[in-house]
Amino acid sequence: MTVEITTPDDLNAHLQSVKAIYKYLDDTFIKGSISSEQRQQIQKRFAHRQCLWDESRGKFWLPKYAFLDDVPFFGNRRTTIAVSNPFSEVYQLLGQGISPVVQDYLDFLEELAAEYSNTPLNEADKNYVIEVIGRLESQQSLEGCTVQNPPILTANITLAPACQVLIPDAPWRQDYIDPNQILHHQISPKFAKAAGSLSLLKDVIERPTTVKNALNAKSNDWCREWQNTLNSPEFISGLKRLIFHERDSEPILDIIWIAKAKVSPASQIHVDLFWKGETQIAASIPGTQYFDELNKIFHIISSSSRYIMLCYLAESINARLGEYAVQNLLPLASILDAEPNNINALLNELRIRSLPGDLSPVTAPNLEITFSAGEKGDRKGDSSIYWGAF
Repeated sequence: MTVEITTPDDLNAHLQSVKAIYKYLDDTFIKGSISSEQRQQIQKRFAHRQCLWDESRGKFWLPKYAFLDDVPFFGNRRTTIAVSNPFSEVYQLLGQGISPVVQDYLDFLEELAAEYSNTPLNEADKNYVIEVIGRLESQQSLEGCTVQNPPILTANITLAPACQVLIPDAPWRQDYIDPNQILHHQISPKFAKAAGSLSLLKDVIERPTTVKNALNAKSNDWCREWQNTLNSPEFISGLKRLIFHERDSEPILDIIWIAKAKVSPASQIHVDLFWKGETQIAASIPGTQYFDELNKIFHIISSSSRYIMLCYLAESINARLGEYAVQNLLPLASILDAEPNNINALLNELRIRSLPGDLSPVTAPNLEITFSAGEKGDRKGDSSIYWGAF
C-alpha cells in the first residue's frame, strides 16, 4: 500500500501512525521475545517497503538502503541512521544493516549501471564507483567469496559487465580499442581478472592482414644468423632443456619442424584483433611478429636494433610452445643469439639443468659474455645476452 503525502499535516499524521507501528514492534518483539524464524519473516515482509524514517533527510528508506555505519561513498542513494535513533533496534529488526556487505556494494553498482545504461557517469558518481569497487574487493576477502561479472568502470567512465572489459596490460594495443572495452586505470586489475575481465595481452588473438618483407640488409643478416641457430639440433636440445628446467618434466612436444623453420624480417605487419573466439575488437593495427603456420616462417618486424628484433623472435617462438612456454625469455633469447656449438656450454653457465640421460658435469667454459643494450656486431662463437629487453 502506498500513502500519498501532500501536506505537512499529512506527513505528521502519517509519522504518528508509523511511530505507533514502531512502538508495537518494539513492545512485542524487542522487549518481548522473537525467534530467528520470526525475525526472518518480518524482514522478508518489509524488505521492499520504504519503512525506515530518516529524520535527517526527511524521507523513508528501504531497509537495505540504511546502515548504522557512515556510508558517504554511496552518495545520496543510501543513508546512515545512527544507533541513537529511539527505534534503532526496531529498524534493525526490519532489516537495517550495520555496515555494507558484498551484496550491498554489488546492488549499488548494478543500480548505477541500469540508471546510466551505456552513458558516462558524472564526476561524483564516478568517484563513488571507484571507492565502492575498492571496498567490494576488500569485502570479498573478508567474506571469502568472489563476485562474478559485476558492473565495472571503463576507461570511458561507463559501467559494463566485467566479462566485456579488457585489462589494459598491452598499452601498444590500447589506443586501437574502444575505451568502453578498456578497464579504468583506477580499478584494480587483480579485482577485474577475478571478476571475469580478460587480458588485452594474453586473451586477445592477432590475425595478420598485411605482411610485407623488409629489404633492409642488416635485418636480413640478423635473421639468417638466427635461422641458422634455430635450425640446429643444438638449439632444439637447448630448448628442451629450458622447458625441463622450468617444468621438472621432459616436454611431450613435436618441435622437429623448427629444423626447417625460416626467419624473415618484415617492413610492415598489420593485424586484426579478436577475443572470445570470433569477436573482432580492432582492425589493421601495427603488429610486431607473425608466424606463418603453413610455411613455418617467423615474420619479425624490422628494427634498427638487433636486440628488439631478437626479443620479438623469442616471444614468437615461445608462443609456439603452447602449454610448454617458458616464463623466463632471457635464456631462450640467449641460446637463439649464440653459435649452435656454444649453446650447451652457455646453458651450463646459466645453471640450466641438463636433460635426464645427459648428466655430464656442469662446466663454466671461458666464454666471453657481453651485456649490451645496443647493437651487436658479428658473432664469432661468443654469445650476447641483452638484459634490457627482457
